[in-house]
Amino acid sequence: MRRVVLSIFANEKIIRCTMIIFRNLVVAFLISFLQLPVSEVSAQKGYPENAFISPVDIPIYLSGSFAELRANHFHSGIDIKTQGAEGKNIFACADGYVSRIRISPYGFGKAVYVVHPNGFSTVYAHLRNFSPEIDKWAKSEQYRLQKFDVDLFPSAGLLKVKQGQVIGFSGNSGSSQGPHLHFEIRDSRTEEPIDPLLFGIAIKDFTRPTINGLRIYPANDESRVNGSNKPFEPELKGWGALYQLKSTDTIEVAGDFYLGLDAHDLMNNSGNKNGVNLFQVFADSVLQFHWEANKFNFNETRYINSFIDYATYHRNGKRYMLTRKAPQNKLSMYHSIVNDGVISTLPGKTMQILIRVADGKQNESMLNFYIKGVKKAAPVSPASVGAQIFSYRNINQFRTAHINISLPGKCLYEDTPFEYSAEASQPWSCSMIHKIHNPEVPLHDYFEVSIRIDSSCKIPVSKLMMVRLNKNNKPVYIGGEPDGNFLKARIREFGRYTLMADSISPVIKAVNISNGKNIRNQETIRMTISDNLSGIKTYNAYLNGKWILMDYDAKNNLLEYQYDEMLLAGKNEFKLEITDNAGNKSSYKATLNY
Repeated sequence: MRRVVLSIFANEKIIRCTMIIFRNLVVAFLISFLQLPVSEVSAQKGYPENAFISPVDIPIYLSGSFAELRANHFHSGIDIKTQGAEGKNIFACADGYVSRIRISPYGFGKAVYVVHPNGFSTVYAHLRNFSPEIDKWAKSEQYRLQKFDVDLFPSAGLLKVKQGQVIGFSGNSGSSQGPHLHFEIRDSRTEEPIDPLLFGIAIKDFTRPTINGLRIYPANDESRVNGSNKPFEPELKGWGALYQLKSTDTIEVAGDFYLGLDAHDLMNNSGNKNGVNLFQVFADSVLQFHWEANKFNFNETRYINSFIDYATYHRNGKRYMLTRKAPQNKLSMYHSIVNDGVISTLPGKTMQILIRVADGKQNESMLNFYIKGVKKAAPVSPASVGAQIFSYRNINQFRTAHINISLPGKCLYEDTPFEYSAEASQPWSCSMIHKIHNPEVPLHDYFEVSIRIDSSCKIPVSKLMMVRLNKNNKPVYIGGEPDGNFLKARIREFGRYTLMADSISPVIKAVNISNGKNIRNQETIRMTISDNLSGIKTYNAYLNGKWILMDYDAKNNLLEYQYDEMLLAGKNEFKLEITDNAGNKSSYKATLNY
């Protein structure tokens, strides 16, 4: 009997070892097969490889990759590091003409757009300043319009550039968080950004993407993952080409499921965590899901909030790319998707799942595991039974005595059980506090909300504004306009909203001037401006009664005037006037000697 048991045990061990060897052989075969470059990328169809030179004359290291996952958008270019410094020469990548000059305290900051005769355009953003010729024309337009924030479109051929010509100098303008060049290549006809690496822009990158985490989601109320109706997040092991589950290679799933993946990419000699641009899922060697980011349209960039697990991102900042495609998600980056990215299981059947991710240089990593189908359990009752369903197909209305909501279906990615609650007004608010659904549910477009003003509020309506209360209960300015006894505004996030008053004037502080100061030994006039709630709406500075141009660095609350012909020898009268979004005003005056 003992010999029989030992024999059975030995046979089972042999069978298990054989299965492991077989599985590893299958994985090895798939890896060798899948490592063939994706035809669309390797062929680089329609994209000339030698048409553009590098926009910088230093080695290219990226702090941001094309289509990288960002807040509410895909990154539309590549971020080129400038060795931590501003003032590096920025070159036109090919012959062409300047078609647009955008100057803003936000976004791209100072940016130049160049149209090329080959059907493509290039964009150079976050510049410190432009080349002398471009700068002279742009400043003349700013003075003509008496505005710092301008969007200029010089006529074709007015500002011609040659390949290799300096068109600007690297900086940190706009919403940039450190010195770098944001660089784009676009299709001139559609304005769609395209991955610059497809044009042969040279970077040194032999590093495979890193897979940080996997989530397996039950797809409906009948589905279970390891017996639970909640997402399961197994620990991973591995590095380089192949990752696996740490404690077991098999997960039990009842019914349907979909996947979420957290991954980043590193470059050689750079510690920046960039994004991947290929995400594929195979079930038993059959392609189920293929997302690839070679280009996209700006009109679809906000679909990123449906592409990722937005609730998890809202809670902890992690971005899991999902295979499941919501009905109203029209993202063009889906190249192939079966059953909207949801995979079905059969009881007793085991399937192999292989996930493949790659970067823009086709370095790739894979994650291999198995899903074993088990019998479905009784469905879980949804928590929102009886709730009003907001449809992604129709206009949705919700009204009480204190709030009116009109939400077009295009705002939603799928049908949503709507939730609402209200709290009593506070001493600092001028209305009830309205919890409009759940901030972990993303919205694609704006919808209209009207909130009733408390009858006890004696503050002029012109000083009232709608605000969103963030995670820390701090108000974020929304704005709004009077609508009878209500204040009406357009919002694009679910959350807690109320009305508040802003009657406090913005603050002006002089940085390097004072009344009566001789300013001959400096080259600029610098001021800081700030506002406690609604934010700065307008600012205007004058020397001797004439408007002067002051650059506005909003992230540092800084205004700066660089001396020009408006500054006269002798005595000068300087004046700065600012207004916030609630109409509160402040001014500063000083006599300056030069």
